[in-house]
Amino acid sequence: MPRHARIKTGEYCTYHVIQRGNERKPIFIDDDDKERFLDTLSRMKQKYDYKLYGYCLMDNHIHLTIDSNGSDISTIMKSINVSYVIYFNKKYRRCGHLFQDRFKSEVVESDRYLVELSRYIHLNPVRAKVVSNASDYKWSSYGTYIGLVKGYTGLLDTSLVLKQFSNDLNKARKEYISYVSRDDDMLHDKDAKTRVPLDYPDLEMEFFPDVQNSEWVQELIEKVAKEHGALASDIIKKRSEHIIPRNQAIAEVRKNTNLSLGEIGNLFGGLSESAVSRIIKKAGT
Repeated sequence: MPRHARIKTGEYCTYHVIQRGNERKPIFIDDDDKERFLDTLSRMKQKYDYKLYGYCLMDNHIHLTIDSNGSDISTIMKSINVSYVIYFNKKYRRCGHLFQDRFKSEVVESDRYLVELSRYIHLNPVRAKVVSNASDYKWSSYGTYIGLVKGYTGLLDTSLVLKQFSNDLNKARKEYISYVSRDDDMLHDKDAKTRVPLDYPDLEMEFFPDVQNSEWVQELIEKVAKEHGALASDIIKKRSEHIIPRNQAIAEVRKNTNLSLGEIGNLFGGLSESAVSRIIKKAGT
């Protein structure tokens, strides 16, 4: 199935979350920063009672697999990010944005896909050529999965993934090690008809496709246009004469997806980020 921009779903969902640094700049300067972020994950887990199935902390981006478990994923991520940014800005005597716009997320639709996603996340430092083996990277959940490290008490839930291999923990770990080290560049989830790419040089946002072609986003724009007796092709023009439906559509896209201001601007004929921002603020989104 095609990859869409993040659609706000029910509360009980598992998400693959990616958060990266503003302008792809580092969000971790030293190991203490990564320790602090893991501590933040642990504290927020106690507050929101979410389940964490996996993580990987790279210098300029983060991968998390989170089961919201009844809480809102946006609220969870906002609390995590705000807490860490306060620490980071104070430590390095800086101000301003640390993370790039809103986080990216995608619903994990099956246990099979969760397993494949786990491999994808744990291979991030290998594919980025930071280490030769996933077990050599300290700042992912892989070490906990294979019993190499204890990890933060109560932070990770590895059972859901490992039981897909065996109910015997030691056997499951051995099979998981073999699964992760498998020499192939593309995994397939036949149930969800998904593909998890593993061969991108910097493992950044290429995991998400060109959202401008998302059928769901196009349907949203068409719905707004129809309500105003206009065509979608008319309201996505940069100098559209249909200002009211265009602005409403921009506000709705921002509200219901994870598109950045720049991506929304491109979607609507190449509007600048500042223009999109003004429209969104005026709409109160």
